[in-house]
Amino acid sequence: MIRAFFILWLAVFVPIILLIIPTSFNPIQRLNESFSEQFYKQIYTVNFDILTDKLLEKPQSQWQAIIQTHAKHFAYPLKLEPIENYQDDVKVLESIRRGETAFVFGDPMALLKRVGDSDYLIYFALNESTQLAVLNQARGTLYLASQQLRALAKESWQQDLAEKNARIPFQISLKETSELSLSGHKAIEESPNEIVSYINQAGQVELLAPVEEGIWLHVHDDMSQSTQMKLTSAIGGLFFLLISLALVLWVFPLWRDLKRLVHTANEFGQGRLSQRAKASRLSVVSQLSASFNTMADNIERLIAGQRELTNAIAHDLRTPLYRLRFALEMIEDESLPTTQKQKYHNTIQSSIEDLDHLINQNLLLSRYNRIADVTQFSQCCFADELAKEVEFFRLEHSELEIRLYCSPSLRTDTLFIDKAGLMRAVKNLLANASRFAQTKIAISFANESNLYMISIEDDGPGIASKDAEKIFEPFIQLDNQERSSDKGHGLGLAIVRQVMKWHQGSAKVSSSTLGGAQFTLTWPAKNVTGNSKPIVTKSDTISP
Repeated sequence: MIRAFFILWLAVFVPIILLIIPTSFNPIQRLNESFSEQFYKQIYTVNFDILTDKLLEKPQSQWQAIIQTHAKHFAYPLKLEPIENYQDDVKVLESIRRGETAFVFGDPMALLKRVGDSDYLIYFALNESTQLAVLNQARGTLYLASQQLRALAKESWQQDLAEKNARIPFQISLKETSELSLSGHKAIEESPNEIVSYINQAGQVELLAPVEEGIWLHVHDDMSQSTQMKLTSAIGGLFFLLISLALVLWVFPLWRDLKRLVHTANEFGQGRLSQRAKASRLSVVSQLSASFNTMADNIERLIAGQRELTNAIAHDLRTPLYRLRFALEMIEDESLPTTQKQKYHNTIQSSIEDLDHLINQNLLLSRYNRIADVTQFSQCCFADELAKEVEFFRLEHSELEIRLYCSPSLRTDTLFIDKAGLMRAVKNLLANASRFAQTKIAISFANESNLYMISIEDDGPGIASKDAEKIFEPFIQLDNQERSSDKGHGLGLAIVRQVMKWHQGSAKVSSSTLGGAQFTLTWPAKNVTGNSKPIVTKSDTISP
């Protein structure tokens, strides 16, 4: 389970992590960058054209003042920068030199446009950077703090700051101009006597607020980023935890049910045929468990049937073998008269025929017990074949009144069937009917409701409803007579049922209007190959 969970966990989270991490290969970031560039360029191109025209009308020495004048009316930074600041970004530099509007996807996002053929460009920020956001948030607080310090004696400044630092999560300190870093010096030079912010070498934001000449109130903002990271980490951790829990809740029942199924399959494979898979309907493997149980039922039934078949064959072989042994022993007696020896010769011949018939019937049953062999199927006009067989049967049993009814539409229709197998089934039913019929046998061949039907009935004693399924089992004979080649071995009806299974049909027995038994063979007009022509018309039977 651990390995399956780990693989699934990687399959789920690795793509998510790759999509979250801001890299140049991240498709979400690439799409965001592309859409942002197209949108902002369309919106602010006119601004650059207007500002460029204003700058080109004036000497270059006045450009910085002009930009600073207009920058007051923009919410985000607008400034004039030298092109050399972007020497490291080849793509942006090439776009600037071609006179195009360049897009910088960073913190903040910005648009750049070269002023004519000069070495300067207009920088226009499109959103609030982290540095600007911190400055805007802290500007009022720092103003109040610096105002309060000015109202106090210079000797008490440190004590006042110490009291404030004890109550706030960050540190405020005083610094002289000489103590500031290069970034700090640059920031106060660009905005003298104003509250400013800048990025230090560690990538963190620092704030400066003027108190008096040469002294600054200094704040190192290491809380905003850490708080944001903690919040992001908490949300990310909670997301990963919930998804992992969902994966566990999905994988564990699946793993448990599969382990149960493996255990059941091993038990079944070791010969415990009563073992069955157990799984809830809501389980992912419920269909697999149901299929396994169906297979197990079929295998158990097949093995039980084979066991019964083996026992029955052994029983049926024993009787003719005993007769053969007894006849061979008796025929060696020289004192027996010729007539008696002839009698034992006949017994030997009869026993051999009995064994041969039993073997042939078993081979037939074995053949039809297999999966349907489509190579045995072909197109044929079965009505003609049935009529010929009934005529041969009528000649052999002239003492019986035999009638054949056939639907007119079937006289010329061709069916895709196993002709030999289906004819074998008809012969077996006719032979069975001839043994029990008193005077009449009726055969009909019709089609109705997309089904082909062959019915064979007689006026014999009939079959009780409780034995209707039993008689189709191998080696079952209801009269309990000793089985022999002339009376059959109880395999004929078993062969009939298997032949009908080949045709996806069925064989049933019921009471006949003649007073005896009626055997009905039915199979769908669209059989195993789907090549037969379905006939839906109502059949009306006529006598040939």
